[in-house]
Amino acid sequence: MPNAFETCEGGCTCGHLRYALSSEPMIVHCCHCRWCQRQTGTAFALNALIEADRVTLLSGEVEELTLPSPSGKGQTIARCPKCRVAVWSNYYMGGLKDRIRFVRVGSLDNPDLLPPDVHIFTASKQPWVILPASDKAVEIFYRVDTTWSEASQRRLEKLEEEAELEKRWQHEARGKT
Repeated sequence: MPNAFETCEGGCTCGHLRYALSSEPMIVHCCHCRWCQRQTGTAFALNALIEADRVTLLSGEVEELTLPSPSGKGQTIARCPKCRVAVWSNYYMGGLKDRIRFVRVGSLDNPDLLPPDVHIFTASKQPWVILPASDKAVEIFYRVDTTWSEASQRRLEKLEEEAELEKRWQHEARGKT
């Protein structure tokens, strides 16, 4: 189904903000943690993790707001400045904060394209949410090497390598000034 994502688009409720995904995400999380419940005002958040450079803003602009997160390093939520709908977040995630977007699947024109690959933080899920027996689910979090596909792991490794190169370059640039 990778070709289906060449034109996968989404946006906010009022239509001011539109974006497109240029490929399928690395993984889709259905997060049942209390933070996601509180911040979304519902039982869980459904996020598609994808490289930031594979998310193109087609129209409008985003307003970024930084909120606390369980890690203490915060998350940046991108919202429409008019209707205030959240379309994606960036979390610290080991130094990759600006490189991975957690796209809100519900903001896609066709959210049916991205069902969850894994349910996380099910220890705090609402008791009335019944997960299908066939779905992958973990009480807290998972190991990337046993949950992500090999192709997605390679994409993540590439992002980590790029971040490390940038960090070294910045360190060297500071030393030369």
